[in-house]
Amino acid sequence: MSRMIRTAFALAIVTAVPAAAQETAPAAPAPYQAPAASAASAAPAEPAAPAPEAPPAAPPASSAATVEQNADVMAAIAGLSPLIGDVQIVGPWADGERNGVWRTIMTQAMGETKGSRFFFQQVQEQDGKPVVIASTEVTEIAEVNGAIVGYRADAPAEGQESNLTLFFDIVPLDGEISETYELFVAPGQPYRFGPASN
Repeated sequence: MSRMIRTAFALAIVTAVPAAAQETAPAAPAPYQAPAASAASAAPAEPAAPAPEAPPAAPPASSAATVEQNADVMAAIAGLSPLIGDVQIVGPWADGERNGVWRTIMTQAMGETKGSRFFFQQVQEQDGKPVVIASTEVTEIAEVNGAIVGYRADAPAEGQESNLTLFFDIVPLDGEISETYELFVAPGQPYRFGPASN
């Protein structure tokens, strides 16, 4: 019996050994290999050369004209006398083939509440530039015993589009309520100035 046990045991060992030998052992890890360097990282980076600067573009012709016009405007403002208290374009005029705009100018002595002088002008464009072709002083305004606090243009009547009508608000030096005066101008005719009729 013991011989049978020993034989069975021996057979069990003999069959177990080849089976164990056939079991696959886990694969050994592959040896470490550094990743291949790319062409970009292999060579040290060289500083990029600065892009060549493009030559400045020549200003367009319209820009040069704008610069010249701006210089003219700045020169006119710099030369404007401090005595000029008000300048306005108040409406168009036409006289035959000529046409342009009415411009008004009021002067005021520094620190004075009266003694304003008032002018109206006919301005016409000639060779692309505005030119004063007539200038008239309304002498009665300098003699008004009061301060001009404002004036405004009235729309001309139909058929009289070239005429100019201005209404002045004048506060008398001895009063607080303004009085209204009217200036009426027609091209080529004497002006009329006095208290407003309505």
